[in-house]
Amino acid sequence: MKNTLEKYNPDIQAEILPAPVARSFWAEKWSSCSKKLVLLDLDGTILDTAGDLGSAANQLRNRRGLDSLDIDSYRPEVSRGARGMIHVALNKDWTDPDFEQLRLEFLDAYYNNLLNQTDFIPGMEEFLSELINQNIKWGIVTNKYQKYAKPIIDGIKILNKHCSVLVCGDTTNHAKPHPEPVLHARKSLTFEGEETIYIGDDPRDIQSGYNAGCWTHAVNFFVENNKKPHLSEWGSDDFSITVQELRNKLGLVLA
Repeated sequence: MKNTLEKYNPDIQAEILPAPVARSFWAEKWSSCSKKLVLLDLDGTILDTAGDLGSAANQLRNRRGLDSLDIDSYRPEVSRGARGMIHVALNKDWTDPDFEQLRLEFLDAYYNNLLNQTDFIPGMEEFLSELINQNIKWGIVTNKYQKYAKPIIDGIKILNKHCSVLVCGDTTNHAKPHPEPVLHARKSLTFEGEETIYIGDDPRDIQSGYNAGCWTHAVNFFVENNKKPHLSEWGSDDFSITVQELRNKLGLVLA
């Protein structure tokens, strides 16, 4: 069991896979492509899901006689899903013997609260609309399992109608930071790596996109999140801390 967990655990995978290296010439290369694909992470990149994830984690605390934490306490760990939420709520990680039971309890609570507080990160709906208006295909690559991701996508019109591909944490044999999910997304739409950029708010996103042969763009739209290393340390080809900055940087090559 331990070997299986180590094989598929994203934190273990991050230590095994090659680290990304920034390539400053990405914009020139990508702009020269006749067709382009934009792939994005979901939680913390397109949507602010901290409210619903944190509420589910607080249910675990409340059932154990603990007070709820402020939602902002959970925000830095949103990209780590159940593992991150359980770590913040109960200081438990995947090596703890009761972790699997806690994970299932958390996921059950979350499943009943998928869209109560979840909404677009301000500006991201407009960003996606710009891609649509310019006939740029885009899709989502998330570590969230399909059971939880699909109802969210179905419940938000622009995502349901215009997302060209959805790759979830259980779509392929490995989750991010392994390159397989990003590779699956771009190959299913018949795009080459140099035609594709992957945007995400976690170092694992950048590692996945880089090893899938794509250009990478790191984002952190919640700058108070100082528990993550600075974006410049992630090895991404470029980075943004606001949606407007992201739009400006990609607009230079999408125009």
